[in-house]
This record gives sequence, structure tokens and C-alpha cells, in this order.
Amino acid sequence: MSDIYQRLWDGDRNKLSVSARKESGEWENENADILLDEQVQASGDRTVALADRPLFYRVNEEKFGGPTYKSFMRLLDNYVVSTRGTEEMTEAEAREINEFLDAIVATEPMAIAFDYIRKDLRINLSELEFREKLYQIWFQPYTNYYYGNGTEYASGFEHTFVGEGRYYQGFREEVSKGKVSGYHSWIKFYLDEKKKRVNYWGYQYDRQGDAGAKNPRMVTLQMEWNYADKQGNQIAKLFKEESGFFVGTSPECEIAMGTVMYYESLCGMLREDSQRTTLDDANYKLVLLRNTELDGSKGVYIRSFFPIFMGNVPRVLRSDSTIGKKNGPIAIYAALPDPRGRDEGKEWVELKNISSEAIDLTGWEMRDSYSGAEPLDGAIAPGEVKRFRVTRSSRDSMSLRNHGDAIELYDAAGNCIAWVEYGEANFGEIIQFYE
Repeated sequence: MSDIYQRLWDGDRNKLSVSARKESGEWENENADILLDEQVQASGDRTVALADRPLFYRVNEEKFGGPTYKSFMRLLDNYVVSTRGTEEMTEAEAREINEFLDAIVATEPMAIAFDYIRKDLRINLSELEFREKLYQIWFQPYTNYYYGNGTEYASGFEHTFVGEGRYYQGFREEVSKGKVSGYHSWIKFYLDEKKKRVNYWGYQYDRQGDAGAKNPRMVTLQMEWNYADKQGNQIAKLFKEESGFFVGTSPECEIAMGTVMYYESLCGMLREDSQRTTLDDANYKLVLLRNTELDGSKGVYIRSFFPIFMGNVPRVLRSDSTIGKKNGPIAIYAALPDPRGRDEGKEWVELKNISSEAIDLTGWEMRDSYSGAEPLDGAIAPGEVKRFRVTRSSRDSMSLRNHGDAIELYDAAGNCIAWVEYGEANFGEIIQFYE
């Protein structure tokens, strides 16, 4: 398996950091951009809402200032909620789509996706053809024939990121009840929740895996969407028993992932419309659905893209079995010495700032027991856990040996700030040194 999805994930320079609550009610990292409050497991009954607080406790909206977020959010009110409604694209809406595409094609995730599609999948596309294809597969309206029933004016972007409603108009003053279709965007959910257009009813991890509080990078939830007209008159209450989306990912990263999966689907690389992958320390099944033609065959447009959380990679606390350990204001928190597949570029070390002040890591470096070095940069906030890849960029670079090694941390003046030693590392095991 290629590590393309991890590379897209790592290349997402605009993603927001996320923190869940501890069992004590405190935040894992109160300085994170997003504080996610998953609370309780949902009941499964559309008449019983168990969560009594919003899902998003806080979001740092300053991170929405970039062009990809701004242009993405301008697209969210361009669609008719009802799957039976007629969509008409205005000149202004077409211009907004083009502005969004212009913004995302200039980002690193889209460049990584384009390079992978051309070189690894061997699909000959120019940059202009790639951009035109992005418009076609995500925004071009089509008719989707689901079990023979045609839904007109469908688009991959609308279904995936905006959501659609299936309902019948009620009589007189009656508010209709219906279902949500699609709706796999954390940004859309946050904005709707802020304006009280959606209600969070609790998490719902029925398929596999742990409760979401152990992995705040993705939420699977139950929700109710309160659909109202422009005058504020409520038209329908739309329910979804189980909906999943990444949290904190940028629009360009999610579009890049879905686009890569689309081309892998064309190449016959997906199994049952899905792909298994590991992103950082969590396992996912990514699902990419193409539209259905009248004869039941798969079409050339995207119908939906969404993740399914399949559980966290086990973390094993090795404080008793480590040979030695030292912590300064920065602690060596955890490491992955023996990742799945080839080690190059997949090993990592997590550092935690256990002081009360932000620390600039410019000029700092990590070293192994053979003095192989990995330079560091950037700042780390108080209480923050930050992950650094072991790049193996040269023969003299740091590496993490599977049969035991040391990890040492040095500041810009050459002082040893922290170190750990570990013994045999099991395949795919994350060693946690600090609680």
C-alpha cells in the first residue's frame, strides 16, 4: 500500500489542532485550535437527544482567514437542501467555484495528489486538465440513479460537504420529518451548530473502534438538521443516525483525498468502494462512491467521500521497561520506531511541552544513540504534544532502530534537554514514555 494518504495528511499546512476532554472534564490540550466536546453516546432514537451541549466547544476562527477556507465557506449556501429541488447555478456561484478551485490547486495537498495521480497511477494529465477534472467530478451537476430512482441536479461537493435532505413537504403549518443524506464536513457542521441549524445528539461508533474522545481527529455522530427558509420559517427536521467526518482538516486536504480515491477507483484499486489506511496513530476506512448510471454502472462523477474510524493504533506505556529517562521543560512523549511497511519517512517522535511557557524549537535537534540528527523548528505551546517525522534525509540523519535505541533532545546551545532509551519495539507499536 502507498502512503499517499499519510503524505496528504502531513502536507495539510492549514489544518487545525484538536483536543478532546479528559475523563476529569479538563481538556487534553486547552491551547488547541478546536476543543471538541463529544460527551455521551447517542441513543439511536430520533426522539431522544442525549448530548446537552454543542459538539464544538471552541474553534479558533482566526484560522479561517486563508483563501481556501474563505472560498469554501462561500460555497455552502449555493445549494437547495431538498433532493427534489431544482438547482440553477448563477454566474456569481460559478465564479465562487472557480475561486475555490484556484485557491486549492495552489496548496501542497493538491500538488501531492496531482503528482501521485500522474507518476504513481500513470494518468497523463496537464495542470489545466487536472483543474478541469476537479470541476467535473466535484461540481458538475448530474442525475444519480439510486436503485433506479433518479435524483437530478446532484453534485459530489453538495452531497459530501453541504448535505442534502430527503423529506416531503408538510401540510399547512406542519414541519416535515426527513433524513439527512451526505453531510461529511466538520466546517459545515460547526457553522450550522453556531447558528443553531443543527443539533448534536451524541457520538455513535457502531461499526468498530473506540469512542471518539480517544481520537478527536474524527467524529461519528447522530444529528438533527433544522432546515428553515430564508425568512426563518422551519420547513423540516432532518435526522441522520450515523454521520462521520474528519475534524480540523482543511478543505484542500479533504478534496485531495477524495480526488486521489476517485482516480484509484478508475484504476480498479478500491475494494468495495473503500481503502484502508493509517493516519498518524489511527486506522480508517475511506469510502469513495461514484454516481450510479441508469443501467446500474458506476459513472464518472463523485457521489460521496467520507471516513470511517476503525480504532486507534495501540499505545503501550513503556516507563517500566525503558532503560533510562530524563525530562526537562520538553519531554519525549512517545515514538513509533517500527511502523507498518517501510520505515523511511514513517517513523516519528512526539514531544510534549511540560512547562508553563511556549518554547521555540528553532535550532533544536533530536539524536539517536549513534549521533544521527533530526533538526527541529517551530514553536510548541504549554501542554502541547507535537509530532515530528524522522525523515532520514541523509546517511547521517537520525533513525529509530527496531531492536532498541536512544532518543535524545538537544536545544540550540547543545544542551541535552531530555532522553529516553527503549528495548525491542514491536511492529506497529507506539511506545509512550510520558503520561
